[in-house]
Amino acid sequence: MTRRRRSLLAFAYACEPGKGSEPAAGWAWTRILGQLGDTWVITRANNRESVERGLADVAEQDRPRFVYVDLPIWARFWKRGQRGIRLYYLLWQVAAFLEARRLEREHNFDLVVHLTLANAWLGSTACFLKAPFIYGPVGGGVKTRWRLVGALGLRGALYEVGRVVARSGGRYLNPLSRASMRRASLILTLNHDTRMWLPRRFHQKAIVCPNVLLDAAPVRTRDTARDVMLYGGRLLPWKGVSLAIRALSLLPAWRLIVCGTGPDLIRLEKLADRLNVRHRVDFRGWVARTELHRTMREDASVFIFPSLHDDSPWTVVEALAAGLPVVCLDIGGPPALVGCHTAVQSASLAVTVARIASGVLTASRADRGAQRSRADAFLLQSRCAEIEGLLEQALISSTPPATSSQGRS
Repeated sequence: MTRRRRSLLAFAYACEPGKGSEPAAGWAWTRILGQLGDTWVITRANNRESVERGLADVAEQDRPRFVYVDLPIWARFWKRGQRGIRLYYLLWQVAAFLEARRLEREHNFDLVVHLTLANAWLGSTACFLKAPFIYGPVGGGVKTRWRLVGALGLRGALYEVGRVVARSGGRYLNPLSRASMRRASLILTLNHDTRMWLPRRFHQKAIVCPNVLLDAAPVRTRDTARDVMLYGGRLLPWKGVSLAIRALSLLPAWRLIVCGTGPDLIRLEKLADRLNVRHRVDFRGWVARTELHRTMREDASVFIFPSLHDDSPWTVVEALAAGLPVVCLDIGGPPALVGCHTAVQSASLAVTVARIASGVLTASRADRGAQRSRADAFLLQSRCAEIEGLLEQALISSTPPATSSQGRS
């Protein structure tokens, strides 16, 4: 007798093909869920055009089925880019939950999965649906390393104070976050730090599971660049680009390419001037992902990503796929992604900078083939079986409360 196909529902606020980070995670994970069962995905209405364009290019275009939800214009006029995104996201979840309840009346879902936004201390209204609930992959639990606060500047330091308050409030005071952790059959965390951030009684049902999924096999290229560090990402104080510039001052033969833009640009340019390395730093501004990948393959010899609390940065694995060794701090998600490759132990500012510089020299001698082999583990098809196993685990762990006379807690 053939097994009935699972029926799955996913919340994916961020979900866009061709993008990086969380939008890419939402898209890749919904594609895998579409291969594993009859899947419905609730996402934002402004993702419709890119999602429908992406569906035309994939084999599983008949599934998943996307349902587009957004707040009325009058209720979201104040949201601009990242401004107000968390409040908007919480309000969007109310609308998503109402749509999910409608879908629940039409379909007998076996599992509900919360994919994005991946923030453990915000919570998910999906936990209140009838089906067993998988919370994640979620992040947000990486601690601030106060010994490195000198690398952040005043604005960055104030941001960290606010972040600590928000994380603590989410962990102890946010009822939606507490309910999501309590009602989840399985919690997937983007990194070990977030797993340990969860209240201790939830550790047993929490598994570290980075959300990175590569759609294509790594591109094989020749090792041509020499003594060039590359950073790719937003320019924010906590991204640690100031640490890379400081390390550059200890590496007189090296250059640094910075691909990205953001509010920290002016401070970084002033720092490069002060350290007399401005002529060796190439601030290229925002570049398309295809151009960033070309730069990884052809113009760089080491990818540097000294972020202070990234959860699961896709650019790290994309750099590995291009054959670039990665130098990161032993903080948050990057160490789990790079595996046995160079993760610098954080300490005081001066010691950390010196260790980064030493790590760059060590990484530059690494075999590019080893980096590409590490990236193979994150191919979409490679991780399909892993994710299917997680779905089965959630279904098994939810069986006792589902059959109990008291129902789910």
